[in-house]
Amino acid sequence: MMLAVVCFCVTAGVSPAGPPRTAAPTLSQRLTAAAEELLRVEKKIAASHEGLDPVLYEDVLTLLDKAIQVDPQNLHAHARTAEVLLLKSDQGDGTFDICTILDARDEADYVLNHGAESNDQAIARGVLRAIESIPPSAIPDPPSSCAGEERHHGSKTSTS
Repeated sequence: MMLAVVCFCVTAGVSPAGPPRTAAPTLSQRLTAAAEELLRVEKKIAASHEGLDPVLYEDVLTLLDKAIQVDPQNLHAHARTAEVLLLKSDQGDGTFDICTILDARDEADYVLNHGAESNDQAIARGVLRAIESIPPSAIPDPPSSCAGEERHHGSKTSTS
């Protein structure tokens, strides 16, 4: 339901995150703004309902994936993707998914290596610091367990 509302806002050109920017936002920017608004709502849901974390954030990642597909240079979408992947890596039982952590790290590194604006660099650095603070014992699987796995972020309901 929430995804339908956000998709309507994006296709209608309305930013659910607030008033439009001075220049007409691109489709990638609108998708990113919609993802941020949905992330804000889903963080509130996660904070108030125990055990929902595994089902949250897929729609956010799908919107961010589409924003990046439309404009691979949208560093803000890459930064937000790193942040959401880090949230999603937490399995809720004190362990973290190594494949999702690696994806988050890759997105954060991409942001830092491509001259992002300072706020996006701060997000990326925060993700990398959070990853470094995860104790090795909380990551039960080795990085090799990700080999050969098709790696995409969101639910990818549409074909690319």
